Amino acid sequence: MKCNASPEKSRESQLTDRRATLDSDTRSRPSKRHRRCPATIILSLIFVNLCSPLNAGDTQVSIKDHRWLINGVPVNEGSSCEGLLMNARMVNATFEDTARADFDPDANTTELITALPDYQLHGVNAITQCLQGGMPGYEGARNSAFEPDGTLRPRYLQRVERVIKACDELNMVVILGLYYQRQSAVLKDEAAVRAGVVNAVRWVKDQGFTNVVIEIANEYPHGGFVHDVIRSADGQASLLRLAKQTAPDLLVTASGYGDGKIDAKVADACDFLTPHWNGTPVEKIPERLERLQKFGKPIVCNEDDRIGEQAVAALKATVLHGAGYGLMLKDHNQKFPFQFHGSADDALFYAALREMTTYFPSPESEGGWRLALTGPQIETQCGMDPGKLQQLRGWLLQSDDRPFAAVVIRHGRIALQVERGNSAVSDSRRVASVSKAICATVLAIASEKSQRGETPRKMTFDDPAFEFIPWAQPLSDPRKAKITVRQLLNHTSGICPESLGAKNDGPWDYVLGLSGDDRTSQLAFDPGTACGYSTHAFAHAALVCETVTGKPYEEFAQENLFLPLGIEHVWFQYYEGGNVGRKASHGLGMPARALARIGYCMLQNGRWKDRQVIPEWFVQQTGVPSHTVKTPELRWKLNPEVFTLGWELPAKHFADRGKRIQGIPVDARYKPGSGGQLIAFVPSLDLVIARQTGGSGSWDYEEFLRRACEAVRQEAK
Repeated sequence: MKCNASPEKSRESQLTDRRATLDSDTRSRPSKRHRRCPATIILSLIFVNLCSPLNAGDTQVSIKDHRWLINGVPVNEGSSCEGLLMNARMVNATFEDTARADFDPDANTTELITALPDYQLHGVNAITQCLQGGMPGYEGARNSAFEPDGTLRPRYLQRVERVIKACDELNMVVILGLYYQRQSAVLKDEAAVRAGVVNAVRWVKDQGFTNVVIEIANEYPHGGFVHDVIRSADGQASLLRLAKQTAPDLLVTASGYGDGKIDAKVADACDFLTPHWNGTPVEKIPERLERLQKFGKPIVCNEDDRIGEQAVAALKATVLHGAGYGLMLKDHNQKFPFQFHGSADDALFYAALREMTTYFPSPESEGGWRLALTGPQIETQCGMDPGKLQQLRGWLLQSDDRPFAAVVIRHGRIALQVERGNSAVSDSRRVASVSKAICATVLAIASEKSQRGETPRKMTFDDPAFEFIPWAQPLSDPRKAKITVRQLLNHTSGICPESLGAKNDGPWDYVLGLSGDDRTSQLAFDPGTACGYSTHAFAHAALVCETVTGKPYEEFAQENLFLPLGIEHVWFQYYEGGNVGRKASHGLGMPARALARIGYCMLQNGRWKDRQVIPEWFVQQTGVPSHTVKTPELRWKLNPEVFTLGWELPAKHFADRGKRIQGIPVDARYKPGSGGQLIAFVPSLDLVIARQTGGSGSWDYEEFLRRACEAVRQEAK
């Protein structure tokens, strides 16, 4: 059965630059039945371009319909900050003081460049630089890229160029300020000021930097500016027009005081507005933005000196009312000695920024996952080793000869997609035991909703399971009354473990122990005393879900997990028989990229965009064993601590699998299924992998996960 599926539709106009042909083994061409759909064909060439160079100008910033775009795509796409430029003020990263011999300007710049990937990972799209820096915490510093006549100093520009190029490689924007009040006096007169604007703008243009926007002056009305042409509204507007005349395609602005106000003459001459929030109460931010929005231009606060919770409050107020936000940690990033430690600068703020800018893929029919198509993109955007991913691709193709689709996703981008016969986008064939993890996740959602009074019955995982399975009455074994919902999900219920050799599928009377087969009617052990891997237990769990929610399992799963995550192709397995009738078991099928959405949601602690889809408590509980059984699992003799609420902990395997699990972090969760089906996520590596075959049989699940973890670049771990 295919539920709520829709035909794949490619976003041709938005994805032209992403077009490529998916990986395919030429020895096994897909049949007409399994031929890839248009949205899939828009994918990759991920490895054809692995070694393509990244040149200056590869990152192009633009504005369209009041939204910021990088390379034609809205920044922070798929998040609550979509189209809003999130930035951090790092104006002293290129600082020098010609009067100090105890300071190494190049090492200072290197420290920022080293930290840039971490800032970017936590949601920073742009950094503010300045050719005259900012207040270093002491007076008398001599720090300017300008000579008195407005010409530029090459040695200073070398550091600025390093920062711009480093941002270019990371698809980040540089808001390049020209003048700062304490240093502007170095320019001898108004003519020098105007010459400085022309020279700086020409330098950006001649270098081919397309990730740079210009801020003529920081807080232009400031009394510290000695030149009226900078300080007055008329003069500043003329400088903005001069910059545009010199380079019409360059975006320009000038920032006002910390009160969030900008003179109308200046605002009219700007391409975008850059208010500052220093001194603006958080509750006044909406009002300030409403006034500025009347100018009809994008708004980016690029300076706010709050920290911690206050910075988070200002961030949320700014984003909620349609503007980008910029943090200025003046005591950490801007005052000597300057420190650039990435998200550790203000862990509370950057955690909030990362959460708000986290990408969530649109449904596949609307474009689906983001892609990293070249080696440099895989390195910078995904933090992975292209060579090791190439080796992983070869291993996937050689590991067996079944049709399959597999994906590796890091930082919300597909770094590797390999297909042979199966479509990663639309092939919804059976995923075998991977459906156990999905069923447990659905049941957690049902439990959470029940505790909020949103379902006909209340249920926790510690409640007796058979109180929610009326179809099993009278119980075939009185011990079944003691089985908890949790025990159904962690293989400690005693219900028909696979070690008995009974069929996993069958009519409901057989599964519920009412057919006369002792293997299903009698428990293999007292509940909670042993561990026996049980497919039948999860069929019971699907029935629990229906009783608690008042809806068939497949309907509740579709409404509360699959649709919120944008999953469009799902197939459900049904049983019939006894007094149950035709109902869905836990079994299902879905494409590899849909499986990855569930792993990605778990990776975000159950959140999807602005909605808590999967309970956070469930995500946390899957990170540790959910029972106290110590004896080996009955069939495969595995460490029972591997099993936790439908998911599994690969790092908990016994020593006989020790070699295969080396390199797999302890926080990894996965769920393998017969035939090479797999879903896995690793929070510490921000990594998700998935594989779907629709078949049966053994496969080296841990090796896929181990190799994917190994492909994460060491500096990113």
